Amino acid sequence: MKILLSAGLRLFVMCLALYALLVAITLVLFPLPGRSAPFDTASAGATVFQTEAKYFVMNRAAIGTPGKHVVFLGASNTVGGFPVALTQAQLPDAVVSNAALSGSNLTQIHEAFQLTRRAIKPADRAHTVYVIGLWYGLFVNDRLHWPHVQGQPQQTAIDTELYRYDFYRRAAGGPVAVLPEKLIPFATIAIYPVIALEKIVRVVTGPVREAWLGAQPGRTDQQRDEYVASAQDMHDETAYWHTFFPSGAVDAQQFAVLDALVTQARADGSAVVLVNLPIPAWHSAAVSYDGDYQTRLHALIARHAGDPLVSTVSMRDMNTDSWFCDEVHPKPHIIPLWVSRIAAPVNAVVARVDERASAPAAQTHQAAAGAARRLGTHTDVAIVDVAGAKP
Repeated sequence: MKILLSAGLRLFVMCLALYALLVAITLVLFPLPGRSAPFDTASAGATVFQTEAKYFVMNRAAIGTPGKHVVFLGASNTVGGFPVALTQAQLPDAVVSNAALSGSNLTQIHEAFQLTRRAIKPADRAHTVYVIGLWYGLFVNDRLHWPHVQGQPQQTAIDTELYRYDFYRRAAGGPVAVLPEKLIPFATIAIYPVIALEKIVRVVTGPVREAWLGAQPGRTDQQRDEYVASAQDMHDETAYWHTFFPSGAVDAQQFAVLDALVTQARADGSAVVLVNLPIPAWHSAAVSYDGDYQTRLHALIARHAGDPLVSTVSMRDMNTDSWFCDEVHPKPHIIPLWVSRIAAPVNAVVARVDERASAPAAQTHQAAAGAARRLGTHTDVAIVDVAGAKP
């Protein structure tokens, strides 16, 4: 019996050593993004994580470096419209992170916000500015945006990655953490060979999947800059969005989610900048729900008008048709104009945060606690604790 136990122990130690060697080799071949590297979902394809959602979920601890933060939230036009390197150069007084995720509605943006704030130490949340890129396409009803089998809970792209390695479990209210937040980076390293294998498979099978799905090859920056929308393009792009807004109006519940996000951020002591992003004039004129979005957004802004740390930037006048490479995304040579447009207002908010930080700590804590009571939730809630985050 002792011989069997001894042999089993030696085999276990040997297997453990071999797996540790495999982890080490994988880390050499596919280095983790450095903690000093900017957090940028646009860079996901160049990392072992490959997709934006996986990069966000598995690497979000990188946002939690001490100090002042400017965190961008939104969808693909925020991912591409505010490149971290270019934006950081114009926002020198804080660390810029882009945590936007392509294909999001407000439900997923709220979820990204909750995971982001949990990665940032409570003491640093009062030194954090959230910049939220908005347009009507974010206000799609969950039922249409995240279709799922009746009777089953909906699942966002973030949810898929949370569940993938059993770091979170499914519950009626949404994902529930199995591991403490601080252990996620260590768990990520423990399964690193699996993540690397998934990247290899995804890269190797990419051309086959694209051919099967009939996906168009990605355009170069030159092709995007040279793009001119044809009548057929306008028709197809407008028809696509009509499928998400059959009533001709945006989803009111998604505005409730945005309002909950702003309220929770302020309860944390964080500042918020709402950026009303432009779309080409031809597209705005073609869809009724863009007007409905504008009306509802102005009403939400009015509700927070008395808060000096909730600011707005309207870029809607930057709607020249020739500045866009489709119905929503700016051409590459226009992106620096987007960054320049928001730089001064965001820098002003960062300065206001600095001024507020010099106020007595007890006063700041009391204000945050009062906001939390009005919201009806604790200031360190889990992902789905804020009303409106899930249907």
